[in-house]
Amino acid sequence: MAARSRGRTWVSASASALAAGLILSAGAASVAARPIVILEQVESAPPGTSAQPVGDQLGSHASISGDGKYVVYQGVPEQSVTASGETPEVSFDERESTIYLSNREDGSTIELTPVPVGLRSGNSISPIISGDGCSVVTITEMALDVFRDDDAGTRWDVYRSVLPHCEGVVGNWELVSTRNDGSSLARDDIRPDFSPTVSRSGTAIAFVHPDERLFGAPDVNAITLIDLTVPASDPGRAQIVAGMPIDRPNTVFVHVGLDQPALSGDGRYLAYRSDASSAEAVPVWGTGLIDGASATQQVFVWDRLEPNPFRQVQLVSALPTGEPTTAGAGEPVVSRTGRVIAFSSGDQGLVPSVFPTCTDDCPTQIFRLDRDIDADSVYDEPGETALEIVSAEPITAEAPTPVAGRAASSQPTLSADGQLIAFVSKAPNLQLIDAPGSGAALDGDILVAGTGDISLRRITVSTDGVRPTIGAHSRPDLSDSGRITVFDTLAAAQLIDEGAAPGRQVVALSSPSRLALADADVGTTVVGLESAGWFVSLVNEGPSAFDPATVTVDDRRFAINPDESSCVIGTLVPAGARCNVSFTFTPTSEAAVSATITIAEQGFEALSVSASVSGSGGDPTLQIYPGGGDFGEVAVGQSAIEFLFDVSNVGFVSSSVERIEIAGAQASEFAVTTNQCVDRPLNPRANCAVGVTFTPSEAGRRTILIEVFTPLGQSTSVILAGDGVFEPQLVTLENTVQAGEEFVLGGSGYPANTELVVVFNDDPGDMVHVTTNDGGGFIAFIPVQPNASGGDRLVVVQPPHGVAAVATIEVIQDEPMYIGMPGFGLG
Repeated sequence: MAARSRGRTWVSASASALAAGLILSAGAASVAARPIVILEQVESAPPGTSAQPVGDQLGSHASISGDGKYVVYQGVPEQSVTASGETPEVSFDERESTIYLSNREDGSTIELTPVPVGLRSGNSISPIISGDGCSVVTITEMALDVFRDDDAGTRWDVYRSVLPHCEGVVGNWELVSTRNDGSSLARDDIRPDFSPTVSRSGTAIAFVHPDERLFGAPDVNAITLIDLTVPASDPGRAQIVAGMPIDRPNTVFVHVGLDQPALSGDGRYLAYRSDASSAEAVPVWGTGLIDGASATQQVFVWDRLEPNPFRQVQLVSALPTGEPTTAGAGEPVVSRTGRVIAFSSGDQGLVPSVFPTCTDDCPTQIFRLDRDIDADSVYDEPGETALEIVSAEPITAEAPTPVAGRAASSQPTLSADGQLIAFVSKAPNLQLIDAPGSGAALDGDILVAGTGDISLRRITVSTDGVRPTIGAHSRPDLSDSGRITVFDTLAAAQLIDEGAAPGRQVVALSSPSRLALADADVGTTVVGLESAGWFVSLVNEGPSAFDPATVTVDDRRFAINPDESSCVIGTLVPAGARCNVSFTFTPTSEAAVSATITIAEQGFEALSVSASVSGSGGDPTLQIYPGGGDFGEVAVGQSAIEFLFDVSNVGFVSSSVERIEIAGAQASEFAVTTNQCVDRPLNPRANCAVGVTFTPSEAGRRTILIEVFTPLGQSTSVILAGDGVFEPQLVTLENTVQAGEEFVLGGSGYPANTELVVVFNDDPGDMVHVTTNDGGGFIAFIPVQPNASGGDRLVVVQPPHGVAAVATIEVIQDEPMYIGMPGFGLG
């Protein structure tokens, strides 16, 4: 056995007799003193994940364009040094914040809010970039419009600027927050605590300000939406958001009005937080729990195009009874079409779940509302909704009720289609390994989940792909596909390979999709006659969406049929989903031909995937039924149930099957296990059976093409696919271990010859490295620190990418030793 030390790293050998007896096999479970525990929860970063710093300045409040190319953020102004003779002069900028634009493609960063010559300096905060990447909206103290914005007093206004790559000019800002009296003058009273929101095109902008209509109630807020396509002098340019009462608050509760606006990408829907009964046809002020305390705030959504006042505003944070939540809700975000809304709430009655025990101030959870479960893009019947909790432990057959996070989750953000959601969480039970430490009050882990996912994916992991960083991240924002997440963090040095300056800075984390597209062979088709429609299926293995923009084929004899295809422009393919491309083949001769079909994205960091399609001319003789098959998920090294298909003679004369071939990159993982066709006559309309078995050797999507040939060269084919998955298992040899000693741990079902990390889930800083053998198993002696805490401890064994498993070991804590001191009766 290889030498091992009492230190933190030891690589196990696979040749020992002990390993032969302990590494899990058919009868190994009988050795275990503790039950085997399998937890299919991805802890590590997916393959290809990478993090890069954004800009050179410390910063926060980042916003990313839909394609992920541009990021705007709030940063600290740089101090400029200029030469004056022989003595350098430093120009000190007294501002605390300014706005930067970073181009992730070329790495350049420019300041968007420099102080114009002759104007008073001021801070600029809370930038947001439009989805098309062309406009930036910010709140600033500076009077950037000298004609309509005065330069007196302490005040804030909202401005928009078209960016240089969209024919804009740096420093050319357009005043947005004009008064509602048609004067087009600046309001000067924008609430800086609430970020503005902007539509994808940058033409609709909403912001929070005091409602000047409510005389004597200066602390009550309203939301105004500005339509920049309307002239500045037109009163229709500015519109108070529906759902605001027209009278001053007249209840026993404290009211703040409407805030936290969030626009859908198309600009039609605006979600917001309100302490009024905003969904009423005539809104009135809401109620609270305690007289004299704050009124309860709820989340509502306003449909700008709905003429019926009874249906303009919908309550989003509704209990199953349709009543508002008791604990309230906030932080709404909206998908591009307004179909999906996510928000946070501490109300434990929203959905069935196991919530932590609490009385007041229960931890907020993240909820996702699909407002149209029938996938109808027009909301003719508001109220047909599906609400789910996102900040919860994975649902299993043994635990079908979700278990909510034990600490607060907040700051949700959505991909364009609403299929991916990212948020910040402090809950220790939502991941296998606890984050070591935390940052500011709003900080935590950043977790991502997709629709229907059984698990949450932590993206804030160290560069080794396994260990969590300290929970010091906040304000995530997703690109359209969810592939890029931008956020600010105090732990940049743990996320990126290169050194990072101390302080809060912006990081962009990329998780490219893994795509699979199988080859296809249409077989033999009559020369000059177009074949029936065939399909190639694109499978998106995740973790982000794929946005097909073009589908091409490089041979005219193969024609794409867009009307029968589901891989269409403008329709994202979420993680775990698939789309089909329909094509036909018209041979011009009896020669075998092949072509390449390519499905590609466009723009920044675009992905593409290709497949080979082939066919030949002649008289069709054979046909396979069914036309395709999928083995589903199969454990690596295990064999799936045999898939059977029939081969039929569709010709007019007798024939036979000469051979059956398996083609494709993963052909070695599939085998013909039943063959009733080869070397047997096959009469017209007769059929024979073929069976294929799938035994994956790696994880991921595996596809092959089964081709069946006659002696004359006619052929037909079928595409078979399956997903290889690792199902790691662990077993401990002992029930207990004394602190300061070590215990024996065995494992199987991991990738072969791969270094694994072994940690206690509550102490990720102290880890052991082990390496699997050729069969994906290992045996290791795991040391326990002398000062380790006692009780049942979870041991997590994690590969660089993939599924972790856990086992339980009871640690016996050493009894404390008390040393006698003179004068204390002991010496």
